[in-house]
Amino acid sequence: MIDLSPGPLERRERLSSGQLTLPGAPPVMSIPIEELAALIEALLLVAAEPPSICELAAAAEVEPDRLERALQLLNARESRGVIVQRHGDHLQLTTAPRFSTAVRSFLGLDREVRLSSASLETLAIVAYQQPVTRAEIESVRGVDCSGVLSTLHTRGLIEPVSRLASVGSPIQYGTSIEFIKHFGLRSLADLPHLGTIDGLDGRAALDDAANPLHLFRPDDTDQGAETGGT
Repeated sequence: MIDLSPGPLERRERLSSGQLTLPGAPPVMSIPIEELAALIEALLLVAAEPPSICELAAAAEVEPDRLERALQLLNARESRGVIVQRHGDHLQLTTAPRFSTAVRSFLGLDREVRLSSASLETLAIVAYQQPVTRAEIESVRGVDCSGVLSTLHTRGLIEPVSRLASVGSPIQYGTSIEFIKHFGLRSLADLPHLGTIDGLDGRAALDDAANPLHLFRPDDTDQGAETGGT
């Protein structure tokens, strides 16, 4: 017997284009919102990598807007043991942060290494200012941050996201999906408000401290950062 089913690559291409349907799937838009939410959860459970909104919508045969409404329904269920985390346009299913101690104990995982104060300070600047260059981070902290950035990049908490359109094209960093997972957030929208610093709005104060107009240094091209260095 000849297997005429699409291979992994063909399935992925057809999924991205919306041509792949699930066996027995109902017509587009006819699935109840509760059932759609359950379907999304099932798809996220078996996904090898965080899928995009468009990939999930194609698999569920619904419009992205309807998928978003189903996601809102999932996120509103506070009693669940899992949550949907979002990084940009990609989603993943993970255990609820309140159960992290029990989950780690059950899996026999070693105690997680804590981040140093320098790492936390740098990570906070990246989280609130992203995309941000090394020079901008160093302007806020007042110290060299190459080693800390390398550590955060190695641990997968930050990643290069673009290059600044200026002399040397310095790398701009942003937080990764691992950052969302590490701190138990649903998305970057869950980051706490900065409040005030010396009577000024926290974000405005941070923007002023990271003013790039006088920050650029010739050595800030961050050669090799893609492989973990800065």
